[in-house]
Amino acid sequence: MIKELWRRELRLHLVLANYHTPQKFTQTEWQDPRRPAALWYVVYRWLSAALFFAVAVCSVLDTGRADSPKLGVRYIKWPIYLTNWGLVCCCLQAGLGAALATVSLGQEGRRRRAERAAAAAGPGSPAAAQQNLQQSLQAPALPVAYRVYWVLNTISVTVAIGITCTYWVAVYDPREHELDALNILVHAANSLLMITDVLLAAHPLRLLHAFWPLLFVAVYLGFSFVYFMAGGTDRVDRTCVYPVLDWEKPLSTVVVCVLGLSFVVAVHTAVWALHLGRRRCGRALRRFARSMCEAKMAANKNPGDKKDPGVQLDAMA
Repeated sequence: MIKELWRRELRLHLVLANYHTPQKFTQTEWQDPRRPAALWYVVYRWLSAALFFAVAVCSVLDTGRADSPKLGVRYIKWPIYLTNWGLVCCCLQAGLGAALATVSLGQEGRRRRAERAAAAAGPGSPAAAQQNLQQSLQAPALPVAYRVYWVLNTISVTVAIGITCTYWVAVYDPREHELDALNILVHAANSLLMITDVLLAAHPLRLLHAFWPLLFVAVYLGFSFVYFMAGGTDRVDRTCVYPVLDWEKPLSTVVVCVLGLSFVVAVHTAVWALHLGRRRCGRALRRFARSMCEAKMAANKNPGDKKDPGVQLDAMA
């Protein structure tokens, strides 16, 4: 089974951000897939987006830090850190995901009203014919907005977890960095929010889509090298943005880059496995709910058999 799973995931065309069921990107795994996006899930998406944007604003302003650098230095050098690149990506995917879920919920409401109007007009009416024609002409390809969200979400979850692990293991220094609320929000809460998103969302995560976070991190590594060659410094005027990414020591830095890119693949694989577990649990829960519903319907069809425990057990089975 594992061999078949890997063979199914390692097909070259899966590198493309395309999927046959767009509504999966606006639904949660823990709902009936035949229904529109659950209202509580839409509310969750907006709360997640609001929290990400609030953390980003607090990060730019260094909220709560009395010994932070001058205001101009904060604004100018905020974009040189990989943490902030990942935070921007998280904000974009959260906002776009919330918008897509909201639009999908509204479209479903309009579609249901149109179906009721077509049913009231009769199957041979022009309204019903037009609705059937529109349904038959729906394109199976994933819309561009959904593709962009999928790519941003894949990058965000892998990079967020990678940033959290790398920061607390290799970058954090209690003599230099404060262990305050902002530090925890930027370097830990981002991963918790993205893992929660993986556990709740219904859309798939492809193994070959590790290409996207790899490209994201590679672009940042290239930027850090160009920034160093241009004489750029960090907020305290050091020549390296991160101590582990010091281009004055090119050999060790290249080794760090290779290890970092390998770690990105490992994190993405772990997230992919988590998403498989979520899908398996969701399917098992839906099968259980379906079997309970069928057993209840079978019991209701034969009300005289309710008194017989053996019949009830057979229906449940």
